[in-house]
Amino acid sequence: MLRFILFLLLHYLLWLPIKNVCGEALDSSTICDCNCDVQIDVVKTFIQELEAVRKREEQQSVRKSVPSSCLEAAAESFKSGVYNITLEKFSDTPFAVYCNEEVDYGGWLVIQRRVSDAVDFDRDWREYKNGFGVLDENYWIGLEKLHAFTSSCQHELYIELQKYSGDSYYARYSEFVIGGESEGYPLKILGSYVGTAGDSLEYHVGSKFTTRDHDNDLASGYNCAVYFKGAWWFKNCYYSHLNGEYGAQKSKGVKWHGIAENEALKSAQMMIRPTEKCIRRMSLKAK
Repeated sequence: MLRFILFLLLHYLLWLPIKNVCGEALDSSTICDCNCDVQIDVVKTFIQELEAVRKREEQQSVRKSVPSSCLEAAAESFKSGVYNITLEKFSDTPFAVYCNEEVDYGGWLVIQRRVSDAVDFDRDWREYKNGFGVLDENYWIGLEKLHAFTSSCQHELYIELQKYSGDSYYARYSEFVIGGESEGYPLKILGSYVGTAGDSLEYHVGSKFTTRDHDNDLASGYNCAVYFKGAWWFKNCYYSHLNGEYGAQKSKGVKWHGIAENEALKSAQMMIRPTEKCIRRMSLKAK
């Protein structure tokens, strides 16, 4: 508010001399022979620059007021649900995400979820890039957001898996990094594994993302995404495929070989969270 008042005051002080020199009214009937037009242009330019500064400050204020992770967004409620966050590397505009507060003290951002056949995961590159589905149901966050999150600060990965029998499993990785679109959104880094599901993602490290219209896998003669009806970091072809066709009887279903190679899973959920290293870095940046 103070900056805006100063802006108006400066505007008045700069405008007043022009009125004194060029007449009492600056309209189309006023005739000036004292470089009036030049002075008006200077003032207009100055005002435009000040206005641009004010808008930038407002945008920065919005970014500071909107949390940048689920750790911040759910810090007061400690409840799972939909929250708005912002990510400087992705966009100045806040966007909605689903935060999970039920696993290991919370702060997890859901990047993928399969719980039914309500959403088709056999989609093209553009859709996997931008994201699709319903935040609190079947969902894919989008490769562009995933790249922005994991490349801006170190994140860990937590995967929850469940069989139709009701048995539950998990796989946790200490680091998870996805490359940019120019590289093919590869699975660049996958940290150390702990869990009960078996490590079925390590095989895919270094693989580019493959969709039905972007064949980046190493299989010869066919596209893994077309054959297995869903996109993934295919190699030749997979040890895990959580975007496969949903259904208990699907031979090409939601799969994790560490649990069962020939058995489709009932549900899968992938989540990321900033590591302690990332949190320290962000704290230093905020000072």
